[in-house]
Amino acid sequence: MNILVTGGAGFIGSALTQALRAARHTVIPLDNLSVPSRRPSLQGLKVRDVRSLTAQDLDGVDTVVHLAALKSVPKSFEIGGYEHNVATDRHMIHTFVGSTARRLLLASSCEVYGEQTGPLAETAPYAPRSPYAAGKMATEHLAGIYRPRLEDGRTIGVVRFFNTFGAAEGADAVVPSFLSAVAENRPLTIEGDGRQARDLTYIDDSVTMLTRILNAPALLPVVNVGSGQAVSVLDLAHAVIRIAGHGTITHVAPRINEINSFTADLTLFNRVYGTIDRVPLDEALALSVRNHARPLTAA
Repeated sequence: MNILVTGGAGFIGSALTQALRAARHTVIPLDNLSVPSRRPSLQGLKVRDVRSLTAQDLDGVDTVVHLAALKSVPKSFEIGGYEHNVATDRHMIHTFVGSTARRLLLASSCEVYGEQTGPLAETAPYAPRSPYAAGKMATEHLAGIYRPRLEDGRTIGVVRFFNTFGAAEGADAVVPSFLSAVAENRPLTIEGDGRQARDLTYIDDSVTMLTRILNAPALLPVVNVGSGQAVSVLDLAHAVIRIAGHGTITHVAPRINEINSFTADLTLFNRVYGTIDRVPLDEALALSVRNHARPLTAA
């Protein structure tokens, strides 16, 4: 396949680019580098903003994987974050519809589920609790609005990412913040009591799930990408300390609109794409601790 990956210098985008190239696909990574990449020499990177793309730019592209976004939930409460993501996603969808590309895969988030109990299936109602989540909900609605305009087997699919972690992840996420803390002999900071639980998915597993989706003949309208298991932030902190061999914990005020638990229901993914062999959490954390300060190879 000939694949365009927006956000291609980012955490998931660069790992996906590397995996797809290893599988002998042609990949064009595109990124505006508004967030500096941890990959020092991403080969063939197109430095452009998604909103500058035209339908003609997609000539010869089979599939577009749209990962570019401002992903910070706390920062989305500031003016500009919601507007930027929705405008970027809308432009990408509109550009794709007017192009000759066959498939568009959009990145959404488990944040659209909000506060709900139990494993979260794709049929669960929307209940966003942040502008970031509301923006992803808007993107999913836009995909549904544009999807009927497509003909000849062209498709738009959505993946809802749960908490992917691993090398090259941004420092604002929970796992890299803990890794930096133990590396710098600082306390691991937990917002609230730490009982909030997250579905943590190692980057290699997320990429495996994405490649399964991309190698299938058709895209599902919406599918979860996660691990199917949740761990509390407090247990995560203790695991990082155990693996690193040292560390302490400090608690600060809980985050406003904090969500107690996210767990992916993977029934749909497993039925359509098959189960995958996952990296155990302790092994994934050990790899993350070991690789946190190391420079990454080019993709």
